[in-house]
Amino acid sequence: MTDKKENKEIPMPKPEMPAEEETVNLSIQDIVNCKTIIEIASAKGAFEAKELTVVGVTYDRITKWLLANQPQKDAEETSTAEGETKND
Repeated sequence: MTDKKENKEIPMPKPEMPAEEETVNLSIQDIVNCKTIIEIASAKGAFEAKELTVVGVTYDRITKWLLANQPQKDAEETSTAEGETKND
């Protein structure tokens, strides 16, 4: 008796082609999430020393952009939480 293994091809899923390109919209919360991801990755040591400069510069730019573009009510709450008062 000879055992023959059958070579069965496993069907591979076909990639779905998008019908049209979608417009990508980013919200302020998406940018806040990016800032949080950088904070967590940095705390866990995910970056090598040679990468820290670009990570830090990017983090600072994101932070400044968020401060400049957040709704006024959130800006007041953040400033107060950081020890600033409205009379400063």
